[in-house]
Amino acid sequence: MYLSGRMPRWPTWERLDLSDFFLCVQREMLAQLSVGGLIEHAATHGAATERQWIDLFNRYLPQRYRTAPAFVVDSTGRRSRQIDIAIFDNLYSPVVFPHSTGLHIPAESVYAIFEVKQEFSSQTVRDAAVKAASVRRMSRTSVPIIASGIRRGAIRPAKILAGILASSSVWSRDKFCRDVRAALHRASILGGLDIGCALGRGSFEVTRRAIRISTPDESLIFFMLRLLERLRQMGTAPAADLMEYGRRLKSFKA
Repeated sequence: MYLSGRMPRWPTWERLDLSDFFLCVQREMLAQLSVGGLIEHAATHGAATERQWIDLFNRYLPQRYRTAPAFVVDSTGRRSRQIDIAIFDNLYSPVVFPHSTGLHIPAESVYAIFEVKQEFSSQTVRDAAVKAASVRRMSRTSVPIIASGIRRGAIRPAKILAGILASSSVWSRDKFCRDVRAALHRASILGGLDIGCALGRGSFEVTRRAIRISTPDESLIFFMLRLLERLRQMGTAPAADLMEYGRRLKSFKA
């Protein structure tokens, strides 16, 4: 695990440096995850890691978004494998099946999905891309809505964001940029990933033009700012056609 020697500056009443603030949060998360790895069983540690990231999202994402482990379902009856963290609509989309086995959310409501791993590696990047591709293939409906008394046309579903979250990587600091780019290029055959964060190494964002990678000290702030911007660009999730979800019901065929 890589920790920078740069010390954040203590904020004064008239100034707050966001990069210093997020560096403190980043170091706090790394410390908590490191302690958890020492004292917890692997499965328990994995669940605790997911909770750390979910708590972070709940603190910084606008309330229009909700984050949780979830299964994604569509109107044709398909269900995904469990998604470690899904970011989905919290205002207009119903939860299809809230149960102790896990939330089941309609594909239309999903903004982003993340795999949570201990480390970046070629295999974990590929696994995240495989799961993302399976969710992106799901059917998504869209119907017009009434907003402020005005009928709005159906929203075209945007491509679901996909990413990976980890504490560190199997690649050393001096090889991280090269190796993460290579892994992302290989994963692009499966549909690719859009964004990710390895707290102790760096974060990445894949755009149409390039793969951008942050410095280790700016892993968290780079990731959160780019995630917020990508979510903003997606706009509002489409309204699901709930009648499509119920079209197999005998009562609707009468």
